[in-house]
Amino acid sequence: MKRDVRPGDAYGLIGAYAVDAVTPEEREAVEAYLRDHPEARDEVRSLQEAAATLPAPEMTPPAHVRSELLAQVARTRPLPPVVPVAAERAKTPHAARRAILWLGAAAAAIVIAVAGVRIASDDAGSMPAPVAEVMHADDARESVIDMGEHKITVTRSMGMDKAVVTSTTMGRAPDGMAYQMWVKDSSGKMVSGGLLPEPEKDGLIAMPLHGDAGSAREVAVSMEPAGGSAQPTSKMLGSVQL
Repeated sequence: MKRDVRPGDAYGLIGAYAVDAVTPEEREAVEAYLRDHPEARDEVRSLQEAAATLPAPEMTPPAHVRSELLAQVARTRPLPPVVPVAAERAKTPHAARRAILWLGAAAAAIVIAVAGVRIASDDAGSMPAPVAEVMHADDARESVIDMGEHKITVTRSMGMDKAVVTSTTMGRAPDGMAYQMWVKDSSGKMVSGGLLPEPEKDGLIAMPLHGDAGSAREVAVSMEPAGGSAQPTSKMLGSVQL
């Protein structure tokens, strides 16, 4: 949707303009401002030079997130300095440092926002950060414990030596009972992988899997008394070879 830009807002968009994160209407407004205020072009150049020194983020945010985030950052920029143009030019080193700080904050905010979008899009709810970190590892591999109506996804990263479990179908265990994960290592020993937490309001269960993920050969789940067991006390509800 086209959005008119008030003349007074143009200066606040200079930062977003410098990193090419404005709409066509905003670009037109900023360029009109620069034509009327040529002294502001130095600030644009300093912002662009500072942006060139920042590392490119590993993830590209969706267009709506990128534009909205940078619009919010732009709206929080300081108001134009109320000083003579000559005095402002004399402070160019300070302006450059300010540009680097502003762009660094913007870049960090983008990465955080993108990570939040990616985490929130997994399964049905928001993933805890330790779980999301493993799920988005370059070497992440998924295996599924398929129990028919109920399923648990096991995601392992050998590079991180970690594994996590997620599910949107397990629901709550019966009163006085708990779902407990088990990890079988290369020696055949079965150790506790932790108790599944209560599902979130959206039904999501997500947690890091305890134990040595690197040596895990099988992951299973059983129903145990509340508080868990040192060793399985009932038949496994399901398992998967890794």
